[in-house]
Amino acid sequence: MLKEEKKGREKESMVQSQGGKGLRRDVVWTFAIQILIMFCSFAINKLLASRLSIDDFGQYNVIKRSVQVLSFVMLAGVGIALPRYIPLYRNGTPPRRIMPLLMASLIYIVGISIAVFAVCMIFSSQMQEIIIGSEAEDGLYYAALAYAFILAMSQYVFAYYRGISHFKWYNGSQLAIQMAIIIPLVLLPVLTVSNVFVSWLLITTVFVAFLLVRELKRHYQLSTIDYQSFRESFHEIIRYSSGRLVADFFQFSLAAFPLIYISNVLGLQPTAYFSVGIFFVTMITPIFSFMGIILLPYVSQAIARHEMTSATRFIHRLLLLYVCGSLFFIAVLSLFTEFLTTLLFAADYVVATDFTRIMVLSILPQAIYMLYRNTIDAVSVIPYNAIILGVCILAMVISFMLSTTLTEFAWAYLAVSLLQGLLSFITWQVIKTRVTN
Repeated sequence: MLKEEKKGREKESMVQSQGGKGLRRDVVWTFAIQILIMFCSFAINKLLASRLSIDDFGQYNVIKRSVQVLSFVMLAGVGIALPRYIPLYRNGTPPRRIMPLLMASLIYIVGISIAVFAVCMIFSSQMQEIIIGSEAEDGLYYAALAYAFILAMSQYVFAYYRGISHFKWYNGSQLAIQMAIIIPLVLLPVLTVSNVFVSWLLITTVFVAFLLVRELKRHYQLSTIDYQSFRESFHEIIRYSSGRLVADFFQFSLAAFPLIYISNVLGLQPTAYFSVGIFFVTMITPIFSFMGIILLPYVSQAIARHEMTSATRFIHRLLLLYVCGSLFFIAVLSLFTEFLTTLLFAADYVVATDFTRIMVLSILPQAIYMLYRNTIDAVSVIPYNAIILGVCILAMVISFMLSTTLTEFAWAYLAVSLLQGLLSFITWQVIKTRVTN
């Protein structure tokens, strides 16, 4: 009996050791690729800021943020659901096949996307003003809607790679797309907002189609799906993803709302200036979100294996790393704001320096939110993140309505970020106690 217990402990220790090595390898790989993706973002931004007029660059940023909101509404929370449920299916007792889950998720995305397209067609004149910042540009409007859908499909594929812990393909496919969309920015003789998004639509469609066909042919067969398993998976996806759909909408509304609001109140040129501060924040926060990419399937697996205590200790260590890292980036960006603005944009955008320095302070609270959002979703079916983000978007709307200058908008942006980080920290402290107990 004692020998069996000793063997069991040795086996468990070996599994944990292998899991730790795998986690470290995934962290290093993900971090390295995300840094390369960040440099691609620098190149894209520099090319656009240099080749587009200030007004066109402002419109580009409005469309970019609007498309991100639409794509994550179309994704309908599946980007969080798959990394959670695939490990639960695979590590459950007994294990379950994931093909019904994948098909149910795909049908769910298509259904939500059709509904979004219908709303955008019915209220076309109003939505054009919101999504592309102007009216009577039907071609650009339809291109933006199509691009939003293909971005949703790309996130579906990326979520699948996260769920099966193929982080090399998860990161590598993203890097490939980012590098590919730089090509038209260099080769097109005349750069317009319209041909930027049309070329990106075509390139991303080709990549996503390749990845979908590749995975379907290599690993899965539609004939393995039966009605009962499909129905169960579909119900699980709807129940879990519906709250996350709202959270995704709020999350990207927090990024899109400032530019959309400022473009309507002050015009496209101030929008372009304000986008400098948002760019500096959003170029750093993905460095912190990369751990969330791994944490969601990792914590879900820990729940299935009843190993939540070790996962919690790991998250505590990450908090210290996140705080130190974010303070470092804030210091660098604050000291070299003018130089980096000229380098990554153009000298015309240096006027944004003062309020950009205010906005980069939001990197710290947003980093804390990035740490906890995936762990919260892994632990609880209740959409706590949707509640947190709902409170934040309400606070942003009110604070922006009370602001009149770009500096006041920057302070409002920082205040909402502080609220976002604080609420996520408090929420995690409450729900982790319930799980570990």
